[in-house]
Amino acid sequence: MDTQVDELKLLVVKAVRMLERIELLDNNGHVSVRIPGTDRFLINSRKASRASLSVRDIVLCDMDGKLLEGDSEPPSEFHIHTEIYKRRDDVGSVVHNHPHYQTVLGIADVPLKPVFGVGAFVQDVPIFEDSSLINTRELGIQLAGKLGEESSVLLRHHGTVVAAEDIKSAFTISVFLEENAKKQYDASLLAPSIKVLEGENLERTRTSNWQPSIIQKLWTYHQEKAEKQGALSGITE
Repeated sequence: MDTQVDELKLLVVKAVRMLERIELLDNNGHVSVRIPGTDRFLINSRKASRASLSVRDIVLCDMDGKLLEGDSEPPSEFHIHTEIYKRRDDVGSVVHNHPHYQTVLGIADVPLKPVFGVGAFVQDVPIFEDSSLINTRELGIQLAGKLGEESSVLLRHHGTVVAAEDIKSAFTISVFLEENAKKQYDASLLAPSIKVLEGENLERTRTSNWQPSIIQKLWTYHQEKAEKQGALSGITE
């Protein structure tokens, strides 16, 4: 168990550092991972910088957000994570980030549409209208209910939440969502009506662009790029 927890801590740190490097996270935002077979999860601490996060900044909590291990406290929005985990046995990782283009489209009340190959899974993304911090259990329950069985939910005027089976999948969805939103935004500047993926083409594109090999390929790409730029230095200190 100790080895597994150490490996998961490292994955959380890498995910946070890499999401911060590509500006999906800023000075806020958080990534969590459920420890398989338990009612506990790991998450980056509230006070730690996302740009210099290390394994010592990862805290262990129960499903009520109670600190079990670590030198700090979890983020105030831990209810996002706990309530999704309670509702969804299939979810092993949750990401709450603040992506620019998805948030802009939400502010403009423009629904996210599948317009780019890797964003083909974007369809009927639910929108949570309360833009405040999700820092109460009641709000966490409402958000988890709005997410339902989907992989993402847009928090109007705030950011997004992604839920997936594991941390690499949650990272990949986060990246693909923003890439798709950027393409949609840019295309909308060129024409009042844009072409979206639909029908058989949408289904085929969705299937071909969501494979374990693609998830690992994207993770490896961002990890190696972050390493070359020094963005992962000191993560085990």
